[in-house]
Amino acid sequence: MADFKTILFSKVQNQLGESPLWHPILDMLFWVDINKKLLFCCSFDEPEKIYSVEMPFIVTAIAWHDAEHLILGTELGIYRYNINSKFTELIIELESNELNRRSNDGRADPWGGFWLSTMDKSAEKGQGKVYRYYNKKLECIITDLTIPNGLCFDKNRSRGYYCDSFTSCIYQLDLDDITGEVVGTEKVFYQFSNTDIDPDGCVIDSKGNLWLAVWGMGCVMCLSPDAELLHTIKVNILNPTCTAFGGKQGELLFVTSALCESNNDLQNVQGTTLQITGIKNGQLEPPVIL
Repeated sequence: MADFKTILFSKVQNQLGESPLWHPILDMLFWVDINKKLLFCCSFDEPEKIYSVEMPFIVTAIAWHDAEHLILGTELGIYRYNINSKFTELIIELESNELNRRSNDGRADPWGGFWLSTMDKSAEKGQGKVYRYYNKKLECIITDLTIPNGLCFDKNRSRGYYCDSFTSCIYQLDLDDITGEVVGTEKVFYQFSNTDIDPDGCVIDSKGNLWLAVWGMGCVMCLSPDAELLHTIKVNILNPTCTAFGGKQGELLFVTSALCESNNDLQNVQGTTLQITGIKNGQLEPPVIL
């Protein structure tokens, strides 16, 4: 029986906290508040010291490139960001002329690519897309989504996953084991019977299990590669948004969240970032290769 324990990692209340990323070289956790255009970072050794940077645009997803640079998925495109100088350098534009659209979920893949989804700012149905940047080329992978989320990858099985929060469904993609390119068409991996449930950001452990933040349900779910429900971890935040493994060996799971309207006694933890211990098979994120 798994022994999970949940504690408060950062008491900062984000309006829309997202995209937690553990930088394996720096031993730091990064995340964003999408609505406030803020990038946060915090050392594991000094969690009380939280640094924030106001960004010139909406940032919704982050990955790492090397010891000095992050990769940012933004409303204008994909950028390289120098952690020390705070200089941002455009890598490639992405729907930058469409003012009613923004980026959403994103993640590095194990082949060195960076995947990023886009959506209508009013969540207009069918306007969501997923792109992959790889070998200096940008390719649109998936269309006709509404709120595309949950991009994550299982290299051992040559799989990719994504969610559409609007349809309460997690989809699976088969990927080429050499290049990571999509092979064939998507298939349903897990369909929630309650369509009021919104699957959000997720990450894959070394055994191929998917750890999913479930918006509106106040929990993190763990699904096996065969879509079997292995664990449900209740948290004190109604709207968890994304998960990330961290720590020296990926033994921790960090969970970002969003503020919500609530009259209960736990209102002061909504929008905060949590840390879950008891993780056995966590793995750290790979770098984006430019």
